[in-house]
Parts: sequence; C-alpha cells; structure tokens
Amino acid sequence: MLAAMAFPQEFQPGDDPLLSEWRDFSGRPECKKLLQWLRCQARARLTGTRCGERLVAATPDYFGRLGMFVTLKKGSRVRGCFGAFSHGITDTGSLLNDYLAGALTRDPRYNPLDVAELADTRIIITVTSQPLPVNDIDSIDARNFGITVMCGNETTVYVPAEIKSTSYIGKKIRGSACQISMFRAVTLQ
Repeated sequence: MLAAMAFPQEFQPGDDPLLSEWRDFSGRPECKKLLQWLRCQARARLTGTRCGERLVAATPDYFGRLGMFVTLKKGSRVRGCFGAFSHGITDTGSLLNDYLAGALTRDPRYNPLDVAELADTRIIITVTSQPLPVNDIDSIDARNFGITVMCGNETTVYVPAEIKSTSYIGKKIRGSACQISMFRAVTLQ
C-alpha cells in the first residue's frame, strides 16, 4: 500500500541530500565514534563523573532542516527517547548530549535509566525529515518512517526504534480525533 501512495518529494527514496548524507555516515567508522562518545557521555551523567573523550566525528549537517532524536533501548524495551524536529542548538555534539540527557531522565513515559542498565542498553540516534500528514497509519512502513500522533494539544513522536507495529499505535488512538503524520528516518546504531 505504501508504494501506491503519492508522497511529497522529501519522502521519495534517496531524494533528500541531507538524509542521504546521514545514511552514508551510518556506515562509516565516524558513526561508531559518535555512538561511543554518546555512551561515554551517558556513563558520565549517570555516575556524576566526567567523560574524558572528545567528539572527533565530523557529522553531516542537520540544522534548520532535519529532526534529531536519541533513543535508549534495553533488549526490545524502550527506556527513553528525546529529541525534536527543530532545534535551538547548532552544534551536533551539544545537541545530542542534551537529547541524551532527556532520554536518560526527562522522558515522562519511562523511569530514568539506572547506571546498572547502561551496559545492556543501546543508544540509537534517529535523524528525520519533517513530518507530513497521512490518512492511514497502517500504510506507513515503520522500518523507514516514524510517526507523530497529535490528539488535541498533545503530540507523541514514535521513531522507528520505538515502533513495534503501526497497529499498536492505531489501537491506542482508535476512536480519537487525532492527526497522524509520518517522517522519513535514518537510524544510527
């Protein structure tokens, strides 16, 4: 069903140059360095120490166009996710460090992560396009797209690492007057 739907140009595979740069980055050694640096930052935050590592990975651009989210996942369970589609911070390291702190302690859906859980927890970065409305949540390919659900004044964002199935989200909102949007996502893990 997804292929039959007409999407704006930014949803066509390979058409967004910035997302393509992040997709290419995800396979480079710099991506692993970025994720290792975030793990060091997480350990420092959870133990009250300082991370001695500097961020040495040169990342593609994002500011002004792409969303950025940090997700913590222990096994198949999400332990926190934090980010935004627009940002007030232009430096990638500072932005990811702030969103990491949010995923560790400020996601109201989950209890803060304990330092004992960190070794078994994956840190995932999701880089996204801007969301655009869709009519049918079941038409979304949750491996490559995330979902936003706006019900009244509350908006919930689901990055692909959080989505078990679109039908689960559909059941949660069934009968509600909610606006569903989707966004293309590149996952770094």
